[in-house]
Amino acid sequence: MTSRAMRFVRATTIAALAAGTLALPTTTASSAPGKAPRPGVTERVTVSAEGVQSDGDSGGPTLSDDGRFAAFATYGTTIVPGDTNGDGDAFVRDLRTGKVTRVSVASDGTQSTGGDTHNARISGNGRYVVFTSDATNLVDWGGKPPTGFSHEDVYVHDRRTGRTERVSTTPDGGTANAYGSVGISDDGRYVAFNAPIARMEGGTNYHAAYVTDRRTGKVTRISHEHPEWTVYSTGISGNGRYVEYNIRHPRGGPSELMVFDRRTGKEEQANVDSAGSPSQADASAVGGSLSDDGRYIAFSSLTDLVGDPTPNGFYLYVRDLRTDVTRRIQHDGPGERSLSGNLLSGDGRYLAYNFPVRTPAGDYVDNVYLHDLRTGTTRLVSRTITGGIATEPTGYSAPSSLSRDGRLVGFLSSATDIVKGDTNGHSDGFVRRMR
Repeated sequence: MTSRAMRFVRATTIAALAAGTLALPTTTASSAPGKAPRPGVTERVTVSAEGVQSDGDSGGPTLSDDGRFAAFATYGTTIVPGDTNGDGDAFVRDLRTGKVTRVSVASDGTQSTGGDTHNARISGNGRYVVFTSDATNLVDWGGKPPTGFSHEDVYVHDRRTGRTERVSTTPDGGTANAYGSVGISDDGRYVAFNAPIARMEGGTNYHAAYVTDRRTGKVTRISHEHPEWTVYSTGISGNGRYVEYNIRHPRGGPSELMVFDRRTGKEEQANVDSAGSPSQADASAVGGSLSDDGRYIAFSSLTDLVGDPTPNGFYLYVRDLRTDVTRRIQHDGPGERSLSGNLLSGDGRYLAYNFPVRTPAGDYVDNVYLHDLRTGTTRLVSRTITGGIATEPTGYSAPSSLSRDGRLVGFLSSATDIVKGDTNGHSDGFVRRMR
């Protein structure tokens, strides 16, 4: 997969490593355009309404709570007619009707120019899409166009009204130079992102986490611990109350996964053991995925937090922030390497992750799995046409989203045997219905 394709992967999703899982009894097939995937069926969503493949790398889709709408970004030019800007764009696909709409456009429908669009995420209610872009014409800059080494900003497109607004606003109206992942509450009111403090407030150039209230226009800094450290990924719970962010010392060392309660102002570290001891978290936390109510958070770490020394590279955890219990998630079957790319369903029951499977040729190929935290069962998501794991040496799969109830799983894959007719030679986004 190309470096450009990797930019579409959720910032907290990394390559995992290892083997073995339970299997699904059904065979993967490609559902017809305009029909939502049936249980046990995988659909490629990064195609046009007529099913034409993308001619560029695409990212994994993010899903609305009910699983009807899928937002994705792609460098392809074949998704909708009139895509002539030569840049990456964001789209929304209606999985019920098959209709595809470009959303990285100005409020008058003009296509973006001057830069690529990434990190497309749809709100739980399916109305709003947040994305980052270094395009220069999505909004009226009021005589202060973006300049500098980076001018990536955060935008929200209202699919009902067609309005596109910039939410990473600075006091002087300039670019925020936003960086990393973004998050949006289910109702689209709150947007979380990270940007240099120097741009947003003046002073230090370290990155901090911010939340914009789209109703009032107020932009508030969320990260207060270690202001001299840099925030490199952010997310927000579906109810908009909790913000998670990864923060790392600028000169190296472990990172910390923090959760901020916007109602109480409480900020706590999440990559800790059940006793709440950060001293055990002496290695970097990777990722951070909150349930909609903010009670549960999933993350990966190189540190054993539960007294289980089983060698596994990255350890995968779910922490209950209400009871302060940290639980390690084990992959079904033998494994030599790590679990990562963790994503929680909105209801907090299901956890998607990627796990490198060892092929007969000795290669490790990342596959996606779905774990039921209630029953402990695990199922393969990135199932191939023949019903097995993806084994192409150059293949890579990672989860990108779940519907709220975990019925549908969105994922990115560069494998060519997930659905029939995948001949474009690029990474694609898929949705599999698990039940």
